[in-house]
Amino acid sequence: MTHQMPELPYAMEALAPKMSKETLEFHYGKHLQTYVDNLNRLIAGTPYENMQLDEIVKKADGGIFNNAAQTWNHTFFFQMLTPNQKPMPQQLADRLARDFGSVEAFKEKFAAAAAGLFGSGWTWLAADKEGKLQIIAESNAGNPMTKGLRPLMTIDVWEHAYYIDYRNRRAEFIKMFWELIDWNKVADRCFPRKYRCTACDYVYDPEKGDPESGIAPGTPFDEIPDNWTCPLCGLYKDAFEMMEE
Repeated sequence: MTHQMPELPYAMEALAPKMSKETLEFHYGKHLQTYVDNLNRLIAGTPYENMQLDEIVKKADGGIFNNAAQTWNHTFFFQMLTPNQKPMPQQLADRLARDFGSVEAFKEKFAAAAAGLFGSGWTWLAADKEGKLQIIAESNAGNPMTKGLRPLMTIDVWEHAYYIDYRNRRAEFIKMFWELIDWNKVADRCFPRKYRCTACDYVYDPEKGDPESGIAPGTPFDEIPDNWTCPLCGLYKDAFEMMEE
């Protein structure tokens, strides 16, 4: 299996001025490309060669883990950003309030963890098997999936994520970050919604994904590539409709 660069769900200049086109050209176009290329080179001829990306992250170590996790982390990060932020869904706000006291208390704790992470790494909002939310600070390529947690949101605090736009002002980058989060995607990961094919009644369950088509378990419907087709009847994803809870 050859791992590919993910497509951005927005134009390279769409996040400016909060995140410039130049930052994305380097961060997405060069840094992520390097991780993808290194991963494909390192897994060739190994037991990891035909594994899904999330499976490699959970099982590998050393250089393979570093490049697989950085590929997964960056893909997750870029796909959860949006130039057209909408209000946070109430269900997500209620869950954050339940586990952190309030939405503002969550933001303060998350920002403090991101600002206080020494060196390079990632700060995550993740859920355990019971659905309780946690803030996890991971150095280097760390990913909460290795601890059995489900990632919901992340911020990249490696310097290459913000140095072009903010130089050494990490706190300013974190403040800006809150205005670029697609809260609907975070909510979909926290409360995965199922989608039904309107032609054959096949149900896409995000928790199961579609591994035979390369869609890893835990992938929200919105993040499935547009060229994905229903495993039963072959129609494209625009033939699906969200199921009511």
